[in-house]
Amino acid sequence: MTGERLPADDAALAARVAGGDEAAFGAVYDRHADVLFGAVARFLRDRQAAEEIVQDAFVAFWRQAHTYEPAAGTLVGWLLRIARNKAIDRARAAARRPRLVDPTGGDDDVTGALERALAGGRLVGGGTNRDSAPDQVVTREWTRAVVRTALSAMPDVERRPLELAYDEGLTQAEVAERLGWPLGTVKTRTRRGLAALRGALEGVPDLADVIPAAAARGGGDGPR
Repeated sequence: MTGERLPADDAALAARVAGGDEAAFGAVYDRHADVLFGAVARFLRDRQAAEEIVQDAFVAFWRQAHTYEPAAGTLVGWLLRIARNKAIDRARAAARRPRLVDPTGGDDDVTGALERALAGGRLVGGGTNRDSAPDQVVTREWTRAVVRTALSAMPDVERRPLELAYDEGLTQAEVAERLGWPLGTVKTRTRRGLAALRGALEGVPDLADVIPAAAARGGGDGPR
């Protein structure tokens, strides 16, 4: 099998992995490890923990590849679900450990609002909606992490309009004013960026409504 050309399709690669094909496993790792690492590192704000979780996720993939069903979603979505669950378990474990409380209410990593939400305790300090249930906080933080990872891989000229729409809720006219670009340029680059983002996030859990929402915020030319 030396020198055999591997299939480009994720589903075909997963089928090969299920049969014990190490080369196919390596191809899947090379294709998707960066996405998993980026999402987990942004979610936990801990690169070492992210590296460990990515390795664990791919070990799980090697063992469970036979359970992957292409009809149920993309392979990267399936892998991200594994990584997400492991990352949440890590955050829950951290939340159960005693920690010093910053008297200023500041949170510079995931051991802040996210951990308190995961622990199910009283939410204290700024930055977190007191009415948000723990699961909603987790979903919101994970969604931001995955979207940020996908955006970071895009060309700057396509990423910036989407960031302004996603982060600040600006219309395309407002984006054009902020960036000093013609409105037509903003519309074209936003369409390209949204198409790329949809492709990157297709089948990823928890993100069904993210792209339509970003498009709605960025799509209008009038006041919100």
